[in-house]
Amino acid sequence: MHDAVIIGSGPAGYECARIVSELGGKAAIIEKDKLGGTCTNHGCIPTKTLHASATLFSELKKASKFGFIIPNVSVDFKAFMERKNKVVRLISAGIKKIMDDNKVEIIKGFAKIKDKNTVVVGDKEIKAKNIVIAAGASPRSLNGIPNNKFVLNSSQILELKEMPSSLIIIGGGYIGCEFALIFASLGVKVTIIEMLKRIASVEDKDVSSLLTTLMQRQNIDIFTEAKIINLEGNKIKFEQNKKEKSIQADNILVSIGMDPNIDKAELDKLGIKYSKGIDINKKMQTSVPNIYAIGDVTCKIMLAHYAYAQAVIAAKNIMGQNAEFNDSTVPSAIFTIPEISSVGERNENLKSVTFPFAANGKARAMDEADGFVKIYYEDGYLKGFCAIGPHASDLVSEATLAIKNRIKLEDIKDTIHTHPTLSEAFSGAVEMALKD
Repeated sequence: MHDAVIIGSGPAGYECARIVSELGGKAAIIEKDKLGGTCTNHGCIPTKTLHASATLFSELKKASKFGFIIPNVSVDFKAFMERKNKVVRLISAGIKKIMDDNKVEIIKGFAKIKDKNTVVVGDKEIKAKNIVIAAGASPRSLNGIPNNKFVLNSSQILELKEMPSSLIIIGGGYIGCEFALIFASLGVKVTIIEMLKRIASVEDKDVSSLLTTLMQRQNIDIFTEAKIINLEGNKIKFEQNKKEKSIQADNILVSIGMDPNIDKAELDKLGIKYSKGIDINKKMQTSVPNIYAIGDVTCKIMLAHYAYAQAVIAAKNIMGQNAEFNDSTVPSAIFTIPEISSVGERNENLKSVTFPFAANGKARAMDEADGFVKIYYEDGYLKGFCAIGPHASDLVSEATLAIKNRIKLEDIKDTIHTHPTLSEAFSGAVEMALKD
């Protein structure tokens, strides 16, 4: 009998299997599709590969500023997409090796939970002391409108064979913004339609405002507070400021969020409670104690590193340790061009200061002076952080460490930061706060 049978091989699933194995347990993963789940095959890895390629192309277009003449730089879209496929294959192979090294059994097929100790795949029954549901999430459809050759979701757009000349993106959240800047950097005419007052609405208002400005510089049209009226073929009719507008494009990307992959009838039969996602406690247990749920099926923070952290807690409890999840400090990053990152509290009731990348030597040397680091603080401690600018995703971890461990601003200031580096923008913001 397995110590854990894990349904789904995304970050939550394969990390849980790895930790169970390292702690001396016997684990199996059931996967109906490709090893690595959404993150590896349709999310984090392919999109960040495209982001890296698009960022390089953007830099090549301004090579003359650095003293290089590169005539006729153009996009080979087939090669652009094939590089993405190659990286995905490499990462997936790496996950397979990790599972093999840890003697994790990989079972291909669709899993059905028969009871609290039995999972069925085809005509095979697999017994387990514990079951872990890590089935991930899928892109949400727009009002039940099916995708077609024009209308794509965030997985399908990664399989485009030809570069569109124009692209409409419904939804200005992090997925929509990432794809908008990837395609705009290639020369595609991009339009964003967002129902809320601003794009990247979960981020700091100053970040959202600058992102809007930078997108508009890339000739991206942005319609906020807009409501879709009708979508037919490659044409969209929407309402903004009580006026109807119509636009069309070669392709339409629907990026309005993700829904957890849960079978409500199955959960009801098992007595597992759920709301938007599967309900869990701090040990990652569902209402059936030996059935755990981790990752996007819990519908909490749908980020791979959050899923990794949940997986570690579930695995430890499965193997007899007493571990509880602490999600008080969870960083996030948006891979736009430039990048965005944030962590902690970011509200107007806290004091804040902003340090511009224009005052950072490394950013100037890179010709990446747009953006800033902004920190929120109270009583001498860092409470929140956000950044938009070059390699912002690489700057958030220091702030996360400081917030989680309640490191004083004075101690951050007294920590020597390498010069010249982008990290000095963070230490610069801390110095500003201490002078306030």
